[in-house]
Amino acid sequence: MTHLENLNRQLRIGDVLNVIMAQSLKLMDIINANQKEVNRLKKELDQLKTHTDNATDSLKDGKQLLFESDDVEGELLKN
Repeated sequence: MTHLENLNRQLRIGDVLNVIMAQSLKLMDIINANQKEVNRLKKELDQLKTHTDNATDSLKDGKQLLFESDDVEGELLKN
């Protein structure tokens, strides 16, 4: 390999390395954006689960009140 061929090969390898590095940086940006979205969605899911749990607890509390009430409907539900 001549000196000129060697230099050309070095330039081509340098170009490929630059492309690979640029692609890697883009992938890292995508990963970071995806992780932010995953965290946001997990937080929203947790909030929805908490809301559902609280709503279920309220329903249970409401049913308990019906069972304990002295009105006619409450008496019917006890039986």
